[in-house]
Amino acid sequence: MIRGIYTAAAGMAAQLAKQDVISNNLANVNSTGYKQDVAVFRTRMDQTIYRLEQTAQRPTPDVRRMGDLSTGIYLDEIATRFEAGSIRTTENPYDFALEGEGFFVLEEADGTQVLTRDGSFARSAEGFLVDKAGRSVLGEGGAPIFLGDGRIQVSRDGNVTIERLNGDTYQQEPSGRLMIATVADPRSDLEKRGDNAFLLQPGAQTLPAQGTFVVQEALEASTVNPVREMVEMIAVHRAYEASQKTLTAQDETLGKAVNEIAR
Repeated sequence: MIRGIYTAAAGMAAQLAKQDVISNNLANVNSTGYKQDVAVFRTRMDQTIYRLEQTAQRPTPDVRRMGDLSTGIYLDEIATRFEAGSIRTTENPYDFALEGEGFFVLEEADGTQVLTRDGSFARSAEGFLVDKAGRSVLGEGGAPIFLGDGRIQVSRDGNVTIERLNGDTYQQEPSGRLMIATVADPRSDLEKRGDNAFLLQPGAQTLPAQGTFVVQEALEASTVNPVREMVEMIAVHRAYEASQKTLTAQDETLGKAVNEIAR
């Protein structure tokens, strides 16, 4: 009975953790380039139950296997699904989406590089291409993309061109090429952060993305399906209630065993 209480409590804790993951997904249903998280559970070590029978007529113990007893589940990891989201046009020249695998590379103030699929960028006061958090967007070679005061044009292969008015005509000046990087295995090489970015795990290396194209004036939508997440939340609620009822029944049975049978 006590084991049953712990098993039911483990199930309730697991469903609470899953609800947190679902809530975070729903909160980011409109976040650009957001990748859905999935709660992955693992069963605790099953215990094999044996029956030991020994009588006066049979002095040698007879051991019989009765079966396996599960001791509950626990949250093993929160996995991220890296499927590409749909692309929608915005008519904003500082918005970019990626067709294919890979990530934009950003540099934080302390020099740390992070990866993101959120291509909602802007021009900083200093004339650099930055994301909404003010992090620099890096080009090939690791240098920030400098825009100055011209109009930005980005080709499908990521080449950045700045158009500046020179008299009555616009003069085009190249300003580098966007760094589009990927990793060997995103699920093991990347750690998800709370600012819609990914940090490289220790020992992981970035690789140049192959066959990836940049779409200007467009953004990648979140991969969260709100209808599916709401259905999952209802299922979590019912599973939590079932574990709660099981725990209550086990507790009542234990109470009778202690207070009534002993008396």
